[in-house]
Amino acid sequence: MAKKKYKLASYLIAKGLITREQAREIMAEQDGKKGPIRERFGRIAVRKGYITESQLNRAILEKEREEAGY
Repeated sequence: MAKKKYKLASYLIAKGLITREQAREIMAEQDGKKGPIRERFGRIAVRKGYITESQLNRAILEKEREEAGY
């Protein structure tokens, strides 16, 4: 059976890659954007220097594997 799905923010916090405060800052930035296209959480985290591109890619892959039950 597949495990619970997490939002990327919760997953990155659980893995110790970002803090709750950093997640709040990223979400506030997302909410402040106008228009139909919103920058993705992970992209903002990388742009702000909280995580590297490599850490983001690895976290997304691991998150998907865990959710799929692998």
